[in-house]
Amino acid sequence: MRFKGTALLAVALVGIVSYYFLIDLPSEKQKKKEKDLAEKVILFNSDNVKGISLTKGDVSIELKRRSIKKWEMTNPVNAKGDASAITDFLSFLKNLNFTRVVEESPKDLTPFGLDTPDLKIILSMGDGETKGVQVGDNHPMGNKVYLSRLNGSRILTAGVTKNRLDRKVHDLRDKTILDFETPEITKIELIRNGETLNLKKNKESWQVLEKEISAKGNETEVTNLLKTIQEAQIEQFVEEKPEQLTSYGLNNAKLTVKLTTSKANEPLTLKIGLKNQHDFYAKTLAKNNIFTINQSLFDTLNNRKFVDFLNKSLVDFNDNDLIKLTLRMDDSAIDLVRNKKDPQKWTMIQPVKMKANTATINSLLFDLKSSRIAEFITTNTKNFNKFNFEQPEKEINLTYKNGKTWALKLGKKPSSPNHYFAKRSDEETIFTLPKDSIELIFRSLHDLKDRTILEFDDDAVKEINVYDSKQTFILKKSAKKWNLTLPKPSNPIQSFIGKDILWAINSAEFESSLTSDPGDSVTGLSKPNVSIKLLDGEKKVLAHILIGNPLHKSPETLYLKSIKKSTIYTIKTKFLDEILSNIKKLKEAR
Repeated sequence: MRFKGTALLAVALVGIVSYYFLIDLPSEKQKKKEKDLAEKVILFNSDNVKGISLTKGDVSIELKRRSIKKWEMTNPVNAKGDASAITDFLSFLKNLNFTRVVEESPKDLTPFGLDTPDLKIILSMGDGETKGVQVGDNHPMGNKVYLSRLNGSRILTAGVTKNRLDRKVHDLRDKTILDFETPEITKIELIRNGETLNLKKNKESWQVLEKEISAKGNETEVTNLLKTIQEAQIEQFVEEKPEQLTSYGLNNAKLTVKLTTSKANEPLTLKIGLKNQHDFYAKTLAKNNIFTINQSLFDTLNNRKFVDFLNKSLVDFNDNDLIKLTLRMDDSAIDLVRNKKDPQKWTMIQPVKMKANTATINSLLFDLKSSRIAEFITTNTKNFNKFNFEQPEKEINLTYKNGKTWALKLGKKPSSPNHYFAKRSDEETIFTLPKDSIELIFRSLHDLKDRTILEFDDDAVKEINVYDSKQTFILKKSAKKWNLTLPKPSNPIQSFIGKDILWAINSAEFESSLTSDPGDSVTGLSKPNVSIKLLDGEKKVLAHILIGNPLHKSPETLYLKSIKKSTIYTIKTKFLDEILSNIKKLKEAR
């Protein structure tokens, strides 16, 4: 019985909750919505407004909607409307609530300033209806204003001041200086002090032209310049139909901006003249009116120099798009091609055919893209001979998947001890590159060769035998963990020792490979200082190296032999140092 009672109570509770959420709550929301709507000063749909009229004294501002996002001012001047400002104004009116009904049918409007309203706002709707509000005096208690609807008699108060409802011609007039879309611009001209800085779009990239120099433009800087011009606003409208331009300094402008677009025959032109107290007088060729622009815009247009727009990056490319790399230096050439079967690797095909050092090539390409031009010199082709680009000191050529090529040539004579004259294949401009950058790009044949001594899979190695002329150490791998099995350790070893030994062996690079055996008395390989053998789980030898004596004339270099290859190499002693440091750790574990 107790269970039955509990169940009935639960059902009742569910019913109450359901009633609240399904009936009561929606009803409350609807009531609140209706109350909010009832308290609106003007109830309208912003998208349905076709015209706006603001009358203050003898001044009347008339606005007409031309499309959903375009407005035109028809009075007191014919001009484009500021769509954003107008939208904000309509939103403000739409959300304006009255706080109190002061009088329903007042006999005298004078106490409220509504006998001759200071401001009248009228909205012309799409269905021919007109809605609006008349604005009287501010409330004596402050932060309120007396209102009356256009077609109503009630006196209302709203929690705003008269100034909040007022709008000036300047507020609602479009203040855009030059109206354009950035992708449409094909040329920018900055004419200053009789000289012209040209920025010209060549397909998708920009070129900078001034005097004898034509070079790639900095896309970011050009885009930022266009953005500054595009977002610039008129500070003040000065004169709509000027009789003369001399007093404004616009008959002989100190600065002219011309923007050539892909959609117009004539460029968009801005002329900037004299400075008044704070701003500069200006006008466009498209309109007669004179206006002012701020100091910041003038400085941006006037102070930016040729060098500011230059792209100082040497070259930009996607590494994966390269299929061939050629270096020419010291009257020889090194040709490197990407491996077709394994695109992550490179092969040297000239002067010898062999595997290339992929890490070195990747580093070279990184340094190439990271290089920066020091100084642009000239594009005067008459002077090319003095730079000796016909027989360059050095040259690098890139070939891409799409068949396109790019080349960099260095002149015979350096511009200074620390810089080289240089020229790219895709432009005539001569510039200088730092010597440090050149040395990073033009790697030696020795550096570009693959100098890996051994090739094996780390995961396949299950046993490491190390002999250091006195003792043998055997490490075995079990469940991804290395253990010392010989000699039996008294203390457990760190598993990373086995990993470190493998890493040192796998990354070892020779300095040179010997074409003939100089004899055991020289190499000491018959009784090596260190012997390392790597085995798999079935005791198959994966790699076996012997480390012998140091070179007589180069003590920092050792002889090394790979048993599988029967090749004798020389290798830096730092390789042995890494091995010996791990042997020391093994001895400490005993």
